[in-house]
Amino acid sequence: MPTKPMRLAIAALFGLQVAMLAPALAADERVNVLDYALAHPTDNARLPAPPALGDSVPGSVKLQQPKGSRTFAYFYYGGQPIIVDLKTRSIVRIGG
Repeated sequence: MPTKPMRLAIAALFGLQVAMLAPALAADERVNVLDYALAHPTDNARLPAPPALGDSVPGSVKLQQPKGSRTFAYFYYGGQPIIVDLKTRSIVRIGG
């Protein structure tokens, strides 16, 4: 069984690792994309059919990417924000 000083050292190293990762994780989520989209509406996109969760968004639809988010973007359809995963261009939320 590790001694008390050894346990404290292990806990400190673990805490340091978490602290080093936190800025990288937080940097991408500084902005709530839905709140940003509601505050910054755009013109409605044209789609052949109404969007549904999981649908892939065509490349012809211009996505708005809020500063501070590398994961999500949005566009408007029918007066509502549509949140999109940038990696897959799939719809993850409809409306606000």
